[in-house]
Amino acid sequence: MLSVPLSSTIIGLGVGGVGISLGGLAACGLGKKTGKVLGLILAIAAGMIFSLLAFELLPESIESGGIAITFLGITTGLILILQIERLFHRVVIITDNPQRSLFIRSGILFALGIAIHNFPVGFAMGAGLVNQPKAGFDLAITMLFHNFPEGLAMSLPLIFAGLNRIFIPVTASIVALPAGVGSLIGSILGIISPFFLAFFFGIAIGTIFFVTWHEILGHARKKVAWTSLLPCLGVGMLLGKLFTFLLM
Repeated sequence: MLSVPLSSTIIGLGVGGVGISLGGLAACGLGKKTGKVLGLILAIAAGMIFSLLAFELLPESIESGGIAITFLGITTGLILILQIERLFHRVVIITDNPQRSLFIRSGILFALGIAIHNFPVGFAMGAGLVNQPKAGFDLAITMLFHNFPEGLAMSLPLIFAGLNRIFIPVTASIVALPAGVGSLIGSILGIISPFFLAFFFGIAIGTIFFVTWHEILGHARKKVAWTSLLPCLGVGMLLGKLFTFLLM
């Protein structure tokens, strides 16, 4: 029988790596023939993530530590990811082709952003699996859904830049590491204050929400009009709710 820290680490690495890798494989399948279909897929994925956040993780976090602590964590997560994004936009990558440089920079920055915000999400998941197994499992499912469109959005610029596709599974493995490390630390700490747990759940909710809204939905918005986007968001939210209902 696996220990809780080991199983939490494996789950963290698994949902992070599998989600990103599946997104990367989908990007390879789509290749450069992306357009409206990609936008619709991203919109549905965003709806599923929003559903899991609103109907599962947020209520469980509030139940654990209260509204004030949860929203303090959400605010902290939003501030953290905003500062990271501002720092990333100062990075300049130069190649012999300006368009290729832009694609490489976009893919790398997206990968770094995923890796950094996966740590608090992994921590919250690991701590949740010890303290509130259902909440920890729900967060693991959210990470899986969340990392799929992130892997898709991260891999497409690298494909457009003409990089060898072997970089995609390698990048997925590297990006998944913080989730595993965070899960390990969160589970090793064991039983912690419900207020502290709610705070970290809030950070996870805030970072996932921002990246989903700003990056995933932002990419979708560039591909399709709101008249097509909103129905796909609704479908995604219904699918997310149905999925969690079936798992209960």
